[in-house]
Amino acid sequence: MLPIISRSALCLLTCLALPAFAHSNDTMTSDTDSPNPEPENNTWLDDTRDDTKGWLNRTARHMDSWFGETDPNEPARASIRLMLDTHHNEYDGTTVKPRIRGRIKLPTLENRLSVMIGDDDLDLEQGGGIYNDGRVVTYGDSTFDRRQSHKDNTSLALRWSKFQDDIGIETDADIGLRSSDLYLKLRGEKKWELDHRINARFEQMYRYGTKSEHYALSTLEFSQPQSKHRTLVNRTHLSYAHKDTEETAWSNSLYQQHYLDGKHGTRAFSYGIYTGGDVADKKFELDIYGPYVSYRQPVWRKWLFVQTDISYYNDKNQDRDHHLGVFNRLEMVF
Repeated sequence: MLPIISRSALCLLTCLALPAFAHSNDTMTSDTDSPNPEPENNTWLDDTRDDTKGWLNRTARHMDSWFGETDPNEPARASIRLMLDTHHNEYDGTTVKPRIRGRIKLPTLENRLSVMIGDDDLDLEQGGGIYNDGRVVTYGDSTFDRRQSHKDNTSLALRWSKFQDDIGIETDADIGLRSSDLYLKLRGEKKWELDHRINARFEQMYRYGTKSEHYALSTLEFSQPQSKHRTLVNRTHLSYAHKDTEETAWSNSLYQQHYLDGKHGTRAFSYGIYTGGDVADKKFELDIYGPYVSYRQPVWRKWLFVQTDISYYNDKNQDRDHHLGVFNRLEMVF
C-alpha cells in the first residue's frame, strides 16, 4: 500500500528538521524535472503533493528575500525527499527507519548558500547497502528506534557551494548540527576525461565534529559508457577516522549500471562486487566481500520511487559468514 502523506504531516516533519526557522556530496535535485507527462486525472495525493511543493518553493523564495533583492530569472527553490527504509538479514533481523533529506537553495546570497536538512548520512550512500565510504549500512538493535530516527532526521546545516568558477574545482563547505554534534565539513571534487571514453572523478572530504571528531574520505572513480544505456564503474575509497583511536579502512566497488526507459521515468539497475576492510600496519586487510544488485524505479508517478538492494556479504570482524541482506526503500520526492 502506498503511504499517503498529507501536507500537515510534511510540515510537521519539516518543522522537526528545521528548529532554526520558528546539511549527494550530492546536489539535491528533484526527480520531478523529468519531461514525462503525468496523467491529467490527478488524485488527492497528486493535489496534496503539488500544494506542498508550491508551499516549499514559496517558503524558499520568502527566505531568499531576507538577504536582498531576488532575481526572478533565478528563483530560490526547495526539494525534499521522504523515505521509508527497511533492512533485513539473519543476524540483525528487520529494522524500519523513516528518513528525510532536503535542500533550500538561496541564490541571492553570494556563493549560493543552501540550507540542508535531515539525515546527512544519505549523502554517503551507494547501491547494495553500502555507504560511499565503503561502510556496510548498519541495521540497529531494534525494529524501530524512534529516538535515534529523530536525532538523525533533525540534522541542520548551512552550505556554501559553487566555488568552482574561481578555482576550477567543485567545492562545498558545511557548518551544521547533528543532534548535539556541531560540525564543519569541507568537500572538493574534480572531474576530467581520459582516453577511451573513460571519465574520472576524485573527491576529498574532511569533517570535524565536536563529538564525532576527525573523519576524512578520499574517493577515486572511473566510469566508461558501454552503450547508451549501460556504464561500467569502478569506485575506490580510503577513509580515516580519529575518535579516541585511529581507524583507517578501504573499499572498492566494481559494477555495471543499466538505465532503462519506463512509463514514469528512468529505471536504474546495477550489479557488482564489493570488497573492503581495515588498514593496519600498512596492510590492506580483506574483511568483507561479496556481490550485490540494486534496482530503482518510479512507480505510479514520476516522483514516487521504490528501490530494492540485495547483498551477499560476509564480515570477518564480526565473525559473520556470507549471508543475504535485503534493503527496501519507498521514496517520495517533492
